[in-house]
Amino acid sequence: MFQVVCVIIVVFYPSHLKCQTIVAQTEQLLNVLFTDYNKIIPPRVDGDGALEVLMEMFPRYIKEFDEVSETFVYIAGLYMLWKDYRLAWDPANYSGIEDITVPVTQVWTPEIFLASPATKEMYILQPWNQVRIEKDGQVSIVQGILVQSSCSLNVKYYPFDTQSCDTLFMSLVYRFYEVTVKHRNNGIHFGLYTENSLWDIVSTNVYSELIPVGVEMQIHFIFNLKRKSQYVTVNVLLPMLCMGLLNTLVFLLVPESGERIGYCITTLLAIAVYMTIIMDTLPQSSTPVPLISYKLAVDLLSSAFIILCVILNLRIHGQSNDKPVPACIQAIYRCLTCRKWRRNSATVSPASIDNNLPDPGTIIDLDVLTKEEESKIPVKRERTDSVVSVMKDKPPTWQDISFLVDVSSFVFFALVSFFSFTIFVDVAQQDQ
Repeated sequence: MFQVVCVIIVVFYPSHLKCQTIVAQTEQLLNVLFTDYNKIIPPRVDGDGALEVLMEMFPRYIKEFDEVSETFVYIAGLYMLWKDYRLAWDPANYSGIEDITVPVTQVWTPEIFLASPATKEMYILQPWNQVRIEKDGQVSIVQGILVQSSCSLNVKYYPFDTQSCDTLFMSLVYRFYEVTVKHRNNGIHFGLYTENSLWDIVSTNVYSELIPVGVEMQIHFIFNLKRKSQYVTVNVLLPMLCMGLLNTLVFLLVPESGERIGYCITTLLAIAVYMTIIMDTLPQSSTPVPLISYKLAVDLLSSAFIILCVILNLRIHGQSNDKPVPACIQAIYRCLTCRKWRRNSATVSPASIDNNLPDPGTIIDLDVLTKEEESKIPVKRERTDSVVSVMKDKPPTWQDISFLVDVSSFVFFALVSFFSFTIFVDVAQQDQ
C-alpha cells in the first residue's frame, strides 16, 4: 500500500503542482496588469493616430419583422477587437500564459451603443460580460445580443417587396481622431445563420462614416431582405382574385330570385372588411402608398358599380311589354347580338291568297296578318319567280334587353377584375 501511495504521489503531484503554479502566475499577472491601470483613459499611443475598434457581426436568426411598428428584431453575436498596449506581457515570465479573461468592468471599453433602437435597450456591453486579453495586448469580446432596431419600410410593391434595414452602432464619447470604429473582414459572417420562414437576406453592406452633425464615428450594418411571397400569394392575393370574380356572378342570378341586391351588398362588405384587414398589417405610410391599396380600391369601386348596374337592370327587367322599346335601344341590341332583319322567302300561290292581301312580289309582315289570313298562305322552303317575300322579325322585349345587360356586365366586370389583378401582380414584381 505504501508503494501504491508513493506511485500516485509521484504521478499526480507534478500536475497538481503545475495547476497551482498557473493559478498563482495568473494571479500575479493580474496584479501586475491592473495595479496602475486606469480604465477611463483610452489606450492611445502617441503618433499612432486614433485607436481602431474592429467590429464583426454573426447573425443567428431573424426573430421578428413587424411591418406595422417598423421594427427589425434579430439575434446575433457581436465581436469587438481593439489593442490596449498597457495589457501586454511576456508569456515566458508567467509560465507560458498567453491569454486571460477578465470582467468587462475591469478594462477600458469603446462605449459602443445601438443608435437605431426600437426600445430603450441601447447599450451593448453588460457588466457580466467577459473580455479576452492576449499576450500582445489585444482585447476581444464576443457576446450574444438581441438587436431591436428600427427599420424604415417601403411597402409599395407588397407582397413582392425588398427591404433595407440599417442597424447603426455609434461611439458618441470619443472623437474620430481618438477612436475609430471599423468593420473586420466582411463585417457580417453567416456561419451561424438559420433561414427565416418569411424573409431572405439577399445581401449585406457594412461601412463606417462620420456623424453628419458631429465628429464622432458610426458604423452601419445593412441587411437587404426579400419577402418570401408564397404565403401572401396563397392567403392574400388569391382570395382577392376570387372575391373579384365572385362579385361578377351576380349577373348570372335570375332577376326573379330576389337575391341580387343582397348578394352584391354582401360581396361589397366582404371586400371592405378584407381591405381593412390587409391595411392593418401594413404601416400607415403615404410615401409611397402600397400598390395593393389601389388594387383593393379598384375592387371596391367595381363592386359599387356592379350594385348600380344591378339596380338599373332590375328596373329594365320590370318594364311592361306594353311599353315599346325605343328604336335606339333596339338598334344597340341588334348590333350587340348580331341580329338583322331576316327576309324569309316562301313560294305563295296567288290564287290561294285572299283578295285583300298584296300582290306577289310584295313584302308581307306576318305579325300584321290575322291567324286566318296567315293560315291561307301555303309556304314552301324554295325560291321561285312568283314569290311573296314574307318578313318575320320579332322586336326585342324589355326582358331581352335586361338579359343583354346581364351578359355584357358579366363579361365587362369579369375582365376588369382579371386584368386589374394581372396588372397589379406584374407591376408589383418589378421590385424583384
